[in-house]
Amino acid sequence: MSLKLDFGLDNETFRHYLNGHAVVMHSHHYLALITKLAEELSDIGGPQLLKDVVEESMWAVLNDYVQKNGQTSPLQRCNVGREYYSVYGLGKMKVSGTERGGEVCLIRSHIDEGWIKKWGHHTKPVNHFTCGYIAAMFAVAFDKPAKSYRVTEAESMAVNGTEGTFIVTLS
Repeated sequence: MSLKLDFGLDNETFRHYLNGHAVVMHSHHYLALITKLAEELSDIGGPQLLKDVVEESMWAVLNDYVQKNGQTSPLQRCNVGREYYSVYGLGKMKVSGTERGGEVCLIRSHIDEGWIKKWGHHTKPVNHFTCGYIAAMFAVAFDKPAKSYRVTEAESMAVNGTEGTFIVTLS
């Protein structure tokens, strides 16, 4: 499967669009700083806030795409999420699972790589952005609303892992 990509630029606002949705393409520097900020605000739920914002935003983008392009099977819909992740420049993932949950492995993660370049390895997983993204991807794949899945980062490249591993469970 290959995504249909329609990139655009609004000449008045200079905002970029991908398939009709505003987009800022990957920057490991920016994402590492956002992640660091979320970590520093852990006492008020910073990591969960980042997960929630990403999940709600990406649910709308992914759901819009699958509806407009007739993606009906969970496999097709997961592939849309997997390919969007790469198109955004976030990395490469392998996805497996069912409606009840599954597993996602990151082969490449620009968020983890950015963290390591800036601050070295960490003592705990930091890829909150991808947790939210995966939750949205599974919800869209199985035609559920946002907040239907809980995603836990079980293995992290930022904590010396060779891959990132995320466990997905139905809430």
